[in-house]
Amino acid sequence: MALSDITDRRSVLRAIAEFDRIGRNDFLAKYGFGPARSYWLLHEGRRYDSKAIIDAAHAYARPDLGPMTAT
Repeated sequence: MALSDITDRRSVLRAIAEFDRIGRNDFLAKYGFGPARSYWLLHEGRRYDSKAIIDAAHAYARPDLGPMTAT
């Protein structure tokens, strides 16, 4: 599993939509992440925990592989 598996912007947007739908705490718990400390994804004026978003985007991009996991 690699970051390069995410080749389509739509996967990231789907992850952002899920974050917005279920809320930050549930999203982070679902993907096994704690709050971001240093790096954030900015989208339409909102901050998102970057590693958790990328993890979820990977799951959308490659459902056969699933999330990348926090480790």
